[in-house]
Amino acid sequence: MSNEIISGHRVSVDVEQVNRLLTQLNDKDAKKAIKSAIRKSALIIRKEAQNRLVSLIPNANKSVTKKGTTYKPLKNDINLAVYRDAGGARIDLLNKRKKGARAYVLRFIELGTVERATKKGANRGTMKAYNFFSDAVNAKKKEAEDALQQNILDSINKVINKNK
Repeated sequence: MSNEIISGHRVSVDVEQVNRLLTQLNDKDAKKAIKSAIRKSALIIRKEAQNRLVSLIPNANKSVTKKGTTYKPLKNDINLAVYRDAGGARIDLLNKRKKGARAYVLRFIELGTVERATKKGANRGTMKAYNFFSDAVNAKKKEAEDALQQNILDSINKVINKNK
């Protein structure tokens, strides 16, 4: 499998059709509709990554309690963030914002580790790279792109109908 990290991808949509519908909305509602559509399309990739993680590690679907602290399931640490300006979305494995997040483990599962040893020579072992995230992105990228146009139109129509 591949070991590449996807940093960004551009998608094109039919702008004239979207702009016709956006003229019926104010800026706040238009931004909300576009962000909703982007989130819905990005969720396709996130769900695929979660499914691949659970197929590798079945316990990633269960919450864990250690020393009285309960942690959410590891699959929920795959984060999805839509940019505030509605310019796109980010799906990542590392979350430094939340206390007690175990998302750093996902990076080791994705990329693996190299063999290392302590100063005294004790071996700390290696971990095989599973590439569940990059494989999920490659598998579902086209589907998410195709769904984006329809999701934008559906979200805008939903807001228009709600405001009537």
